[in-house]
Amino acid sequence: MAILPETKNPQLIAIDRCTFGARPADYAKVWELGWSGWVNDQLSPPEGHDPLTSQLLSEATLRITYGAQDNAQGVWPAVDEDRPLQTLGMDNVELYKIYDDVTRLRVLPTAEITRIAQEVVAAAWIRNTHSPYQVREFLVDFWHRHFNVATGEGQLVQFMLPEYDRAIRKYSLGNFTDLVTAVAKSAAMLFYLDNAVSRATTPNENYARELLELHTMGADAYLGVTTPPWTGTGPEPTGTSSRGFSDQDILQASRALSGWTVGMGQRISSTRSLPADGAFVYEPTYHNRNATTFLGVNLASLQPAANAADQSGGIQQGLKVIELASQHEKTAKFMVGKLAHRIFGDNPPQDLVDAAVKVWMDNRKAPDQIKQVLNTILQSHYIWEGPVAKVRRPYEKMIAFARVINARIRPTSMINTAFASTKDSLFQWAAPNGWPDDNEYWLSTAGLMTQWNNSLTAMSNGVLSVSLRLESVQTTSVATLLDDWIGRMIGYQISSAGYASLRQMVSSSNGIMSFLGSGSASVQTQENELRRLVALISAAPEFAYR
Repeated sequence: MAILPETKNPQLIAIDRCTFGARPADYAKVWELGWSGWVNDQLSPPEGHDPLTSQLLSEATLRITYGAQDNAQGVWPAVDEDRPLQTLGMDNVELYKIYDDVTRLRVLPTAEITRIAQEVVAAAWIRNTHSPYQVREFLVDFWHRHFNVATGEGQLVQFMLPEYDRAIRKYSLGNFTDLVTAVAKSAAMLFYLDNAVSRATTPNENYARELLELHTMGADAYLGVTTPPWTGTGPEPTGTSSRGFSDQDILQASRALSGWTVGMGQRISSTRSLPADGAFVYEPTYHNRNATTFLGVNLASLQPAANAADQSGGIQQGLKVIELASQHEKTAKFMVGKLAHRIFGDNPPQDLVDAAVKVWMDNRKAPDQIKQVLNTILQSHYIWEGPVAKVRRPYEKMIAFARVINARIRPTSMINTAFASTKDSLFQWAAPNGWPDDNEYWLSTAGLMTQWNNSLTAMSNGVLSVSLRLESVQTTSVATLLDDWIGRMIGYQISSAGYASLRQMVSSSNGIMSFLGSGSASVQTQENELRRLVALISAAPEFAYR
């Protein structure tokens, strides 16, 4: 019987910090390539997926059910079927047709639109659990939670979510300015923060404010209603070196970004309408022409003359706002700090943060800016070192559980309701600030009990498809069985009290003792009790941290 180490080994600390949980295959890859080689491999993933993840996505189904209808509001037959995740690969025209049918022609029920978000969530579970490119999955989850949108804001936010997810995945390791721009142009964000309805006469400030306060420079960069008088030596810094942003900058940004909308067939004149395809479009007649200076930079010079035949160049004002905000010095500190917080916990190493901020700033225009920042963090000696201090959120804890017990994800409706009490599920946090990322928030007793119940439920209803009789070590020893599972799931010794409780549970379980050769329980009872055992291990305090 192998003796478990007293503390988490450095390799496991490093892998767990930047993935959804280490599997034996991850260890093997690190041993094969070395840590530096593994990081390089993780930061250079292929565009698509590995064969297993691709297969699981193509084979996955979700049940969709609704009743028949035959009236003025719509005509359709009843549906009750297991349907593939077919919206994931749809382009904007195909996705918009679903929305257009539901909302305008009324030939489909609204269940067909809510289905779109459900499929994106199901795909996230599959990718996060099974992809060998775990750093990319870790980052995609980070960016989704940073650029938060919520389905509770209505159907207009939902209908382009597959494209929103594709944009985030495309730029997750790329250039931050490109990522922010892609998010700003997405239908989901345009409707979630109301920029799609911003008009020349009434520029909407919602997106402009969150762009600066949440997406780029951070709330600490807010200076007040107006920028305080400059008292330093020399000229006042402007642009990406300015002191921060004021309400006046938000106003100018809202003017610059007006005209950014979604083509839904809007009538512009007697001879022209916008495309009805759900795609981003810049509409000059929706654009406010009065933007002046933003962070001290003149935007007015980017506005075409009023008598110019081509007004499409007005989009440059919004692009300049995004460029200045995303490449700002305060954005580097805010974003690197937030990323380090996600990796290391509430107190990331400051000298590493400082080094990564420099890399961020030095590569503001590089196509692989985010990759280079991640490389700096993951290749540092800090990634290996304790203490283990970051609490797993309920969602990542579930995915880690699925990975360590070698379960396969088979989507059911539970995927969309598993974390209803904590709202820790994609597109379920209503506010634009996204989920809290501090340990205290996620350590409530009720939350931990919910997570334990979720683990059991996910195995019993088939979301986590696994045979623990096959996954468990074949032995007659209670200690060997326990140590093997604790070793796989946690990697080191748990508290003596926790171990004693688990040993008592195993010894009093007819199902597990039968699995060990000392009882007569049925195969199903053995499986059920083994599932209870691993769920209990996942409820140990040691599994709550990564």
